Amino acid sequence: MGMFISNITKREYLFLAIMTVIGFTFYLHILTRHPLIYGIDGPYYLIQVRSLLEHGFLKYSDPPLAFGVFSLFTMICMGDLTLGIRIGLALFSSLCIVPLFFWVKKVTDSAISGYTASTVCLFSAPHIRLMNDLLKNALGAFFLLSFIYYLHCLTTDDRKRNLVFTALFLLLTGATHILDFGVALLFLILYPILVFFTKTEWKTFVKNACILLLTVLVSAVGAFIIFPNLFTDFYKGLAFLQDIFLETGESQPLGFLFDPKGGSFILPVLLAGVLISFYEWRACNRKAVPAITSVTVVGILLSLPFIPREWLWRFLLMEFIPISFIIGISFSKIKEKSTLTVFLLLCLFPVVLQGVAVSKTMQPTIQDVEYHELEIIGNFLKPSSVVIVNFSYGYWVEYVTGQDIAKKPSIELWQNYAHIFLLLRKPLLPKPPQNSIKTAETPNFVLYQLPPSP
Repeated sequence: MGMFISNITKREYLFLAIMTVIGFTFYLHILTRHPLIYGIDGPYYLIQVRSLLEHGFLKYSDPPLAFGVFSLFTMICMGDLTLGIRIGLALFSSLCIVPLFFWVKKVTDSAISGYTASTVCLFSAPHIRLMNDLLKNALGAFFLLSFIYYLHCLTTDDRKRNLVFTALFLLLTGATHILDFGVALLFLILYPILVFFTKTEWKTFVKNACILLLTVLVSAVGAFIIFPNLFTDFYKGLAFLQDIFLETGESQPLGFLFDPKGGSFILPVLLAGVLISFYEWRACNRKAVPAITSVTVVGILLSLPFIPREWLWRFLLMEFIPISFIIGISFSKIKEKSTLTVFLLLCLFPVVLQGVAVSKTMQPTIQDVEYHELEIIGNFLKPSSVVIVNFSYGYWVEYVTGQDIAKKPSIELWQNYAHIFLLLRKPLLPKPPQNSIKTAETPNFVLYQLPPSP
């Protein structure tokens, strides 16, 4: 926390410490209610961390930072993969309030705004859902918010210390996941534009922004040359642009933004952000305009209804950052204490309730009994096997059995593997291919071995 401390009072330090502990405890309680890790990609992280610890490299190409952090906590937990990932995830998710608090306070000169934004961040439904569905993004949010805080610091203080920390956290964000990194680039593009239009002394900041962009470019080229297999995740950015401009994806109805499970209040809060932005522009508040306008624009861009469905739900989970910031800065506009108290309750109470409600929906994609059945299935698999399986539970099959998995049959499977298996989940069983042999059956699964050639 020392790298963020700037004119912090004992009360503020105590608040951050208490809220971090509360957040960590709350998150860890959510994540440990079931013995199995949550989400479709939960076992994917188990596979990656196990591979890193046992072989020294990741099985699947991915930015390595999150898996390195999870591996560290796994070693601290005496090799317990699930607990190590959960502790690392809960800790970094709770630490998000630290850079957020300092960012909001620096913009508003109001500690109460920072307190409010931090509380909203901890209990925001999109933030909690992020820990269920996108673990790397949840961990990377801490680096993302730290980057934004130091980027804002550069608007008023161009010391080399701020530039170094801005570049450092930008690179750490890029080493975590493409979604966090994409949001960071949006802020890096928007801030210089807004500073140009709002500040008389804009040249130094724009120069620093160019240095940061050059740092990103050089680091990206270097990473692709030296570690080409670790950053293939960045091709998702090209896939997203292709889906947008070629309209290959299915768009999402606007009503999804009001879905309580998806984190409602997104549109009302963004509307409040637009109004506050206009207010700050008219008031010529040069310190607040770059922050409130950029965060509002980012929030709008992340929730555009024509974004294909497979991307939009991911983007909406990142809305906890604009939601937290905008609600926090709103409190700096209220002067009367009685009005502030009422407004505080009206905002925080439903946010906390929604966050708690969403947390109760988090669960693994298979049950304990199915996990044990997969262990039994694994005994029937032979060396050099691949299992064709539905990917809603495919990573569990790979993690438990230790065998490779595939989505569908292909000529390449018969060329690369000695044995091809098909695993079907009851009760909805499609008809197995002709000449396939039933190898094993449990109350929830049926395993078939496919003939030697297609």
